[in-house]
Amino acid sequence: MTDRIWEWIEQEKMIEAGDLVIAGVSGGADSVCLLLCLLEYQKKIDFSVRVVHVEHGIRGEESFRDARFVRELCEKKRVSCQVYHVDVPGCARETGMGLEETARALRYDCYGKEAVRCALHKRQGKGRIRIALAHHANDNAETMLFRMIRGSGIRGLGGMRAKRPFWEDRYRPDNRGREAEILSDVMIIRPLLRCLRSDIEAEIAARGQAYCQDSTNYKTDCSRNYLRHCVMPELEKMNGRAAFHMAQSAEILRETAAYLEGQVEELTPLVCTDTQGGVLIREVELKKCVPLLQRELVHRALERAAGCGSDIGSVHVCAVMELFALQTGRSRNLPYRICAKRVYEGVCLVRQSADVRGEGNAYEVTPELLFLAEQGKRAVISLPDGEIRFRVFPFLGKIDEIPKKKYTKWLSYDKMKGGLQIRNRKAGDFLLIDEDGHKKKLKKYFVEEKIPGDKRDGIWLIADGPHIAWVVGGRISSDCKIEEHTGKILEIQITGGSYNEDQKD
Repeated sequence: MTDRIWEWIEQEKMIEAGDLVIAGVSGGADSVCLLLCLLEYQKKIDFSVRVVHVEHGIRGEESFRDARFVRELCEKKRVSCQVYHVDVPGCARETGMGLEETARALRYDCYGKEAVRCALHKRQGKGRIRIALAHHANDNAETMLFRMIRGSGIRGLGGMRAKRPFWEDRYRPDNRGREAEILSDVMIIRPLLRCLRSDIEAEIAARGQAYCQDSTNYKTDCSRNYLRHCVMPELEKMNGRAAFHMAQSAEILRETAAYLEGQVEELTPLVCTDTQGGVLIREVELKKCVPLLQRELVHRALERAAGCGSDIGSVHVCAVMELFALQTGRSRNLPYRICAKRVYEGVCLVRQSADVRGEGNAYEVTPELLFLAEQGKRAVISLPDGEIRFRVFPFLGKIDEIPKKKYTKWLSYDKMKGGLQIRNRKAGDFLLIDEDGHKKKLKKYFVEEKIPGDKRDGIWLIADGPHIAWVVGGRISSDCKIEEHTGKILEIQITGGSYNEDQKD
């Protein structure tokens, strides 16, 4: 197996003489195998190896046991080891993210800190800094499945790459100083990406090498563990090398995505024109392209208008594409305060100022976003004057725990029918005011609450068609209230701007 790993390293130019390789070692079979293979590869070329172990503060004594194991293994192999201790549960509570996502983010933060520390103390030698992670073919297959059920496009279905820049997306540091300069040259590498989990375990067994078992890896309440222990075994019953074949497909999809990227680069100047404060997508030029390229070009235009690619998905691309079939003047509001408006030449994407609000502002609470909320992931919609965060979690039957805050509400997720929108008022809007289904017009509610007429158009509503589930800052519909037998809660919280979370009802 080591020969295949070395061939993969050389094919992808992951490691060169003089490099410093920082290996993320958890103590599990995969990361221990990675460390042993890197140490053997040192016999072929001259490079340095350091180990980083991240203790997450989740599994108590078991977690500390893993840290001791890694430290002792490194001492035995004469490898420098840095152990970082982080508080994943505490950070998850503060950010509202799930444990899995928080742990991953903090791990990458520790890898970045170690890379900066080594660079500043000139411990990296004369070469580059590489961060080696132990992801393998089964991990890649699980990633593909996870992204598929979330509706990812070709880029997402390409799975993990053999190497990629460390400084990407949410892992980009906030500062722009020396640390940012260092991390801009750091690459993540995955030497085991073509190996099956069974091959790795067989290699470790053949060497007689001990490793740690993480008890949480067997809990199927985590989405990735569910895929690993419940879904993948069923696929492997159909084909024992399912994970390997999926990894091969991922490589083909990555090549396809790279080709499309090149095509989009060439076509973008013809299709998209910068305007004052935005981007114009020209209909005539766009329609000359095949549908696949049309979607990629619109996605690129949205990223250009937003200034980044995070939180822009297929649902937003579809919203823009639909505008081409509508009359001029129609518009859609999208993340990052982007207003997509149908104009004579095509669709213009303009990023609005924070004070722009008015009739027609509508943000879809998509199934993809609710899926993220159910999985404990970051589920956020950006508004012109703040943002709305969503969480879905089980209700334990304690009515007295329901928050009494003005801008955080718990709604019965069991009663949500889907199709929710965040929008301003429309004619015909109403609230349900009791269990018998009696309605109250939203206009009458505003009058009774003595809300000035000039303020009413600026109030955000959580709406299911004309039915208003929550008047943000005010009451919720009786149809959405939590009851003792409620199974799941949809928590909706609006923050930023003038929304003071500490205000009470």
